[in-house]
Amino acid sequence: MGGAFVTWAKIPAGNFSVTKGKIKICEKTPGIRRGFCGDCGTTLTYAADHVVEGQDWSKDAWFTAVTLDDPTIVSPQNHVFVSHKQPWITLPEGAPAFDTF
Repeated sequence: MGGAFVTWAKIPAGNFSVTKGKIKICEKTPGIRRGFCGDCGTTLTYAADHVVEGQDWSKDAWFTAVTLDDPTIVSPQNHVFVSHKQPWITLPEGAPAFDTF
């Protein structure tokens, strides 16, 4: 099972820290680390050491916005991969949307 989408947020990697608990890391693809909760399996982070599909990901810390203590402090700035959007999902009018990333 999964959700129709996930809201990712990013900040400079040097500004990211975990304040409670420990993130378990899975690195199935060399240089790409996916972090999750070792207790419940919730997806938490994404990090890459190099360029992925033309973008340098090494300077960013990506995390799922819903895992913030207060997820209302962020709101989506754009929508990506809308070419995979389910037909029952309606995006806000005027929101920047991209078929891919």
